[in-house]
Amino acid sequence: GDNPAAQRYTEARLSNYSVQMLEGLEEDSVDFKDTYDNSDREPIVLPASFPQLLANGSSGIAVGMATSVPPHNLKELLDSAKYVIDNPNCSIEDLTKIILGPDFPTGGLILDNKDKINEIYETGKGSLRLRCRSEVENLSHGNWQLIIYEIPFQVQKGKLIEKIADLISSKRLVNIQNVRDESSDKIRIVIEPRTRNVDKEQMMRSLYKFTDLETKIPINLNVLVDGVSPKTCTLKELLQVFLEHQREVLNRRSAFRLKNIDRRLHIIEGLIQAYLNLDQVIKIIREEDNPKASLIEEFELSDLQAESILNLRLRALRKLDEERLIKEQQDLM
Repeated sequence: GDNPAAQRYTEARLSNYSVQMLEGLEEDSVDFKDTYDNSDREPIVLPASFPQLLANGSSGIAVGMATSVPPHNLKELLDSAKYVIDNPNCSIEDLTKIILGPDFPTGGLILDNKDKINEIYETGKGSLRLRCRSEVENLSHGNWQLIIYEIPFQVQKGKLIEKIADLISSKRLVNIQNVRDESSDKIRIVIEPRTRNVDKEQMMRSLYKFTDLETKIPINLNVLVDGVSPKTCTLKELLQVFLEHQREVLNRRSAFRLKNIDRRLHIIEGLIQAYLNLDQVIKIIREEDNPKASLIEEFELSDLQAESILNLRLRALRKLDEERLIKEQQDLM
């Protein structure tokens, strides 16, 4: 419920998962574009070595369209992605044996059955009923109180407690005497019944009816598959798009590394030429006004090879010369 932070406050230390999102960014794994003010370059899409969209979820509204992707369990997503690789013709029912459904970070209980979840993943649209998790805590003399220890996703705890307190004050929750927050790093909302003879089930039904302890989670798997055109996808299609992206990232990273290897081998060929003709190379560097052009003409080097030779420090050239002299002496012996 807080306001958005000012730009100067938005720096953050990256978690290990965030680092995985950026892995390979310096190896030409994705395309870049200019930033909004043309002051820098930014990636069009991140390499993302895990299915981030399904793992973290996303929601938003644009012109004439909306999206609402719930978060999922990361291990289930990775297992299902491997299953799609091994079984490209698998069905949604096969995948939901691995991905049991959305996995909300705040917990809660999904009330809908397996068939409803399968239907949502098959069509890419629908909604799920999500309910809090609670338990009855027995006290002395037959008294008891209700403990809420998991609340539905994106329900603000402070506003939820305010709502319950307002309903108690307005006599709409006649069976409840008090509500208080005893949360620490874990959720613990205590609800006290008016008397110990209050029917627990009836009290819970009233809470579900009037508060967000039971909510509907809309699901709309509407995504920009190619970065341009919106499409409502099935669960399998989202996994396939992620795998295809990973194949492209892997191919581009491999091509980048091979190109660097070829470039390095090309430079080494030029350095070998310099090593074999070290005295002449040093003479050209010392005496010629344009040593780069002279090196290219004398030894048939490329511009990159000549530049690499000129970038060697004189100390390195001397060391090469000493190594050559030692080798010549050893050959004579």
